[in-house]
Amino acid sequence: MYTRLTCALLAFYFSATSAVQPIKVQGSDFVNSVTNERFQIIGVAYQPGGSAGFNPGSGIDPLSNGTNCLRDAAIMQTLGVNTIRVYNLDPSINHDDCASIFNTVGIYMLLDVNSPLPGQSLDSGDPSGTYDSSYLSRIFGVVEAFKDYPNTLGFFGGNEVINTVSNAGTVPPYLRAVTRDLKNYIGKHSTRSIPVGYSAADVRDVLFDTWEYLQCAMNGTTNDMSRIDFFGLNSYSWCGSATFETSGYNVLVAGFSNTTVPVFFSEYGCNKVLPRVFDEVQTLYGPLMTPVMSGGLVYEYSQEVSDFGLVILNDNTTASLRIDYDNLQSQFNMLNITLLESGNSTATSLTPPVCTSNLISESTFYSRFNIPDVPPGGQSLIDNGIKNPNNGKLVSVVNDNVPMPVYSTGGAVIQGLAIKPLANDQSNTPNGQNTSGSATQSASSSGTSATASPSASTTKKGAAERMQVESMMGLAVAAVAALWYI
Repeated sequence: MYTRLTCALLAFYFSATSAVQPIKVQGSDFVNSVTNERFQIIGVAYQPGGSAGFNPGSGIDPLSNGTNCLRDAAIMQTLGVNTIRVYNLDPSINHDDCASIFNTVGIYMLLDVNSPLPGQSLDSGDPSGTYDSSYLSRIFGVVEAFKDYPNTLGFFGGNEVINTVSNAGTVPPYLRAVTRDLKNYIGKHSTRSIPVGYSAADVRDVLFDTWEYLQCAMNGTTNDMSRIDFFGLNSYSWCGSATFETSGYNVLVAGFSNTTVPVFFSEYGCNKVLPRVFDEVQTLYGPLMTPVMSGGLVYEYSQEVSDFGLVILNDNTTASLRIDYDNLQSQFNMLNITLLESGNSTATSLTPPVCTSNLISESTFYSRFNIPDVPPGGQSLIDNGIKNPNNGKLVSVVNDNVPMPVYSTGGAVIQGLAIKPLANDQSNTPNGQNTSGSATQSASSSGTSATASPSASTTKKGAAERMQVESMMGLAVAAVAALWYI
């Protein structure tokens, strides 16, 4: 009887930490590793506080506070998001609560391994001087911190490192070197393959050369470790009531038409016309683009000084939706998810082109494929692992309800806001919700309304509320009570 109860409790525990299925790359598509359904990124960039708010040693980064992540995951789940991109992370701190919360609601994570701090990214002006073992230790630390979460979709090995015609003449081989090192490290220290890619600036003179240089295979096969697994593009060319043609999206589709890796917008959402109406969503996820593109991530979730935010995160931890959120939700709700998840046998069986200088069209772009050797000390890190890695793991999410008020665009409190756990093989999808429409006018002691000052801050780690396990155990006991007398 005791053994039977223990097994039932363990079964409950593991169901409480049920995981999304990892995403893999097949040809030019992302694919669910179990269902084999195509995975289209419907995402947002997530960096509360902006890059200026990144402060290693503080114990805080965007994925360090479970209470804040619970709030944001609930807001994103009703929005219809299935992926977040997080730029600046501290690999030394605990991310278990946040990663587990996003996992529970079917939201994947695309993670940048670099940061804006000195020595934590390749310098566009000095790639050879910044590609060293200290830098590798940093990026391998991010891998260690997130490799064991099943909802880690992939890692960006670089973001806009090539951003001018000039540095396109020196940077490219170092991007392939970083990709190689990350993939080799993952191969030795992770229980599964995790895609590694690049996020490009929309500099049209070198954009397609960058993609060609990074997606080709020097040995002609997909097992070239220096070859990217996916290609992201930060594009803001669709502004206001643009069209497929006036935005230049037609040029992008034509340019990437023979891609052998997934291509998607790693950032999009021009803010030159406000409020944003996100008309591009129907085109991005429509028949003109889905044969080539794999979705995109709207920039960005939280309102920062650059004025791209969907949500205002107030200093007292409450949140206020902006009209951009409502507009984006309306666009997502019109998507045909069944069609988006349909597989394409041709797209998943593509062979990459062999790397050759003939792929490169810009005369000043680096067109040789002599990839730099691993820097001194780097191979030891790859072979033996970094010292004292901080390995994340899924934990039980024992609280579904958002504890702080969240306000609609009209200033009313949204009632009953909570995360809704999904089954193991499910990712989150738009579901027709109108989040602002579920709000009711309520007197609030917080004194915060939807027009609150758009200052964003995160709660200090020492003040973060720790989720309690009593409710989970109570549910567990109830779930197995019938077994007691068997």
